[in-house]
Amino acid sequence: MSDLTEITNEKTCLECGQPLGPGRDDRKYCNDICRTAYNNRRRKDEVIKSPETLASVNPEFQKLYEILLANRTTLMMWDTYKEEPYMLIDLLGKGFNLKYFTSECEIEGLPFKFCFDYGYHITSTGRVYIEERSSETFC
Repeated sequence: MSDLTEITNEKTCLECGQPLGPGRDDRKYCNDICRTAYNNRRRKDEVIKSPETLASVNPEFQKLYEILLANRTTLMMWDTYKEEPYMLIDLLGKGFNLKYFTSECEIEGLPFKFCFDYGYHITSTGRVYIEERSSETFC
C-alpha cells in the first residue's frame, strides 16, 4: 500500500464557520443554535431584499411572531447555557414578554406556558422552570 496524502474537504458550519467534524455527511450546522441563527438571518435578509413580500405580510402578525420567537429564543438560550434556578427578574431583564405565548398545558401538575417548543412555569417565589417540549411532554 502506498503512502498517499489524504486530502479532505472538511465542511464548515454555514453560520459560524467552525469545522463540522465527525457526524452525518449532510450536516450544514454545528448545532441547533447556529441553524436557528442562520435561518433567522436568512429570512430577515429575504424580507429586506423583497419589499413586496413584506407588504403581503400583516405587520401586526409579523410583530407578534417576532415577540414569540424572541421569547422562545430567550427560553432556549437560558435552558442551554444558564444554571438553575432561573429567576423571573433575570428573564424579564433580557426582554422576555410574559403576555405572549403559543399554548398552555400541565406537566406533572404544574401549569406551563409555551412559546413554540419551550415552556416555562413561574413559582410564587419568582423562580422559573423551563421545559423543552418533547414526545413525553407533548400536551
